Amino acid sequence: MDGQIYTNGTLPTTTVPLRANGVYIIGQEQDEPGGGFQRDQSYNGEITQLNFWSRELNKVTIQKMSECTHQEEGDALPWTHQSWKISGDVTWVTYKQKEICNQSKRRLVIFPDRFTIGRAMQVCKIFGGTVAVPKNEEENEWLFNSSKRYAQYCSGEIGASYLWLGAEDQQEEGVWRYLQRNETLPWQGRWRGDRPNGGKMENCLVMVYENPSGAWSDIGCLDSYEFCVPCEFEELKVIYLKGPAICTKSPFNFEYYLGEERGGRPSFIGLSHSDIYWDTEMEAWVLKSLKVEAVAWWKPPEEGMYPYGTQLWTMGSKVCNLAVGETANLTLSICGKGLFTCSDGTCIDVNNRCDLRVDCSDQSDEAGCSLLSIPEGYMENIPPPPITKNEPLHILFTINITYFPQIKTDSLTFDVLLELTLRWKDTRLTCQNLKDDRSLNILTDSVVSQIWKPKVFFSNAHDNLYTNVGEGSRTECIRDEDSDVRTTNIYSQVSKFSGNDHSLETSQLYNATYTCIFDLLMFPFDQQVCQLRFTLVSASTSYVMLVPINVSYTGPRSLIEYTIGYVTNETFNAGQFSKVEIQVRFRRRYGFYAMNIYIPTTLIIISAYTTFFYNQYDFNSRIVVALTAWVVLSSLYSQTSNSLPKTSYFKCIDIWLFFAMVIIFIMVIVQTLIDYTAQEDFSGIKACLSKTAEKLKRKEPSNMDYDSFSEDESSTCAANMLSCFKPEEKVDGIRVKAAGLNWPGHRPPTGFWNESMKSFPIPRTPSYRVGENHQVVSPEVNVSLMSKSRYFIPALFLLFNVLYWGVVIKYLYSLDEDEEKRA
Repeated sequence: MDGQIYTNGTLPTTTVPLRANGVYIIGQEQDEPGGGFQRDQSYNGEITQLNFWSRELNKVTIQKMSECTHQEEGDALPWTHQSWKISGDVTWVTYKQKEICNQSKRRLVIFPDRFTIGRAMQVCKIFGGTVAVPKNEEENEWLFNSSKRYAQYCSGEIGASYLWLGAEDQQEEGVWRYLQRNETLPWQGRWRGDRPNGGKMENCLVMVYENPSGAWSDIGCLDSYEFCVPCEFEELKVIYLKGPAICTKSPFNFEYYLGEERGGRPSFIGLSHSDIYWDTEMEAWVLKSLKVEAVAWWKPPEEGMYPYGTQLWTMGSKVCNLAVGETANLTLSICGKGLFTCSDGTCIDVNNRCDLRVDCSDQSDEAGCSLLSIPEGYMENIPPPPITKNEPLHILFTINITYFPQIKTDSLTFDVLLELTLRWKDTRLTCQNLKDDRSLNILTDSVVSQIWKPKVFFSNAHDNLYTNVGEGSRTECIRDEDSDVRTTNIYSQVSKFSGNDHSLETSQLYNATYTCIFDLLMFPFDQQVCQLRFTLVSASTSYVMLVPINVSYTGPRSLIEYTIGYVTNETFNAGQFSKVEIQVRFRRRYGFYAMNIYIPTTLIIISAYTTFFYNQYDFNSRIVVALTAWVVLSSLYSQTSNSLPKTSYFKCIDIWLFFAMVIIFIMVIVQTLIDYTAQEDFSGIKACLSKTAEKLKRKEPSNMDYDSFSEDESSTCAANMLSCFKPEEKVDGIRVKAAGLNWPGHRPPTGFWNESMKSFPIPRTPSYRVGENHQVVSPEVNVSLMSKSRYFIPALFLLFNVLYWGVVIKYLYSLDEDEEKRA
């Protein structure tokens, strides 16, 4: 082929001599000697210079013959001596030898219909070429001779100009450049007149058919001018026919080339057994098989239209799944694999189809953008078949927890904001036009409602929650692998993704409330492991099964009250339905409780403990501070307990608060014992009070008042009373403070019991001060008990803290170890 060895072989050995006067058959094999021919095996093409040699030709001779530098006829059967028997649609055509030997792939094709310069450029571009400009005098002569018969029609009979040429001098007057590339012409033909005479108003190039014939002229680039157009091709492009009439057993070819004129217009020659040509009688473009009775046609709505782009063809015979008389959109263009043909015949990248951007001038790339092909008879209530035989269909399960809005310890619940994603394969469906940008692969609600979707039940959530595909959901086709872009047999020219090469995925954001059994034994240093359970209820585990792929938490790790620890999953497929359980660990942040419970209670305990360092004779101050600390701690304990769930067991914080109350209560008892165990019998005071009372009995109660006492009695009683009741008085130069003395059964006279005496406090224990003569008046206290208490109380508190915090630290350490293992 082309002078190079393509294949070789060996003739079979035989002892029987080859008989003379035989025949050779071009185009198909013989099923029996001289017979068994089939029409669809016939040859379609051109043959010339077929020779037979009685010897093997060497490689150099073959190479020279392919390059037309050496001509040699066969010595066994030369081409000029062959006798041909013609059967079927066969014609003889005579070519010059140099035309056959022309190795150039450049071709000139004339379209004998009138176009504006813009339409002319488009027609040439659609078939892979440009508006032609002859490169030499010989080409110019051939172009004129090949088109002059159309000259009157092409000119519109309004002048001698009849053929557009692909050059202009708009950029620089007198400098002619190709229309579709910025290159100057290497050769200019004969000009009509001395030179271009249109000046700056006429910048397009045409060929004229007279005065002189085949000369060039300049003309205005106006849409009012319409001429025929020659297109030049550096190499003829393959023209593809696409649509529902091109199936596996279609009688029509998929590939075509621009061919010889037929019916007054260029034809499209199929690669093997069908052609497209203009039928002058039908005034239609006809697609016809040369081997079987199969035909289709398209009648253009306007004169001069060619069947490029997408057109509506009528079937003249049964083709593929199309009946006789049925119409179908067929597309003819040079757009091959990976390209989409716009309705006007231009090509764009197939990935630009259905991308929400208009790339075709007629906007056809954004029309009919279906992402899913649902076959006839599809049943959305039946699960897809498994990918692997005898195994359930795997539903890939992904959970992304984004936030925990609320974790309510008192109600044993927590709220979770999560995104649930389910992915599966449905081999019954075919995805189309998928893009790398996943936002372009989202299915519409109407399409989603027609397909099977997995249904998952949130088992331990409130409100009986199921997955849904309502507002806010997202269902899309996922491009798992590169598809086989088969735009050749689909009239809408889409990239197909079979059910084995793509997945369907649905995702939705849910806000659910879950119940969790909180273990508050170590509160506030506790951790809680809560479960989110999901059950696939679409079908039993023998048909479908949940397979966790990824379970993650992407929200903030530190919440207001908790820190999010590990998130794990576990699958259960033993029951009727497949289940997945997600475990989330919450670790309580105890800093709040340290600042608001532990540190304040410690300070309260220390405050109560400091009473052992107060004035040992000042019982009132010591007992008041201790009791106040106990009351404050009781209130804090009550408030904290009310904010937590009621449990039948002690929590860690309960033990702390209870111990704090107990140790302060011990301090109160000890303070009381310190004072009580040292009390003496104040008999002298009691005797004084008895004597005074006896004197008062001698007076009439009705006339008795302070003014009726005699001076001696008054002074004596007053001295007695002052020594017993006045809060502070000097006695023999010593300031004495009455610290409280009961007066059982007695009351001073009315006149003496004035308002100031009524409100006078009667403290129980007198304190002391050192006077001018350094005498001291005070009762005794148990100093020994007080001294011992100063060591006993801290020792007790320290022992408790060692035990308490030892248990807490060990527990927290175990949590950290568990976290590291799971990480």
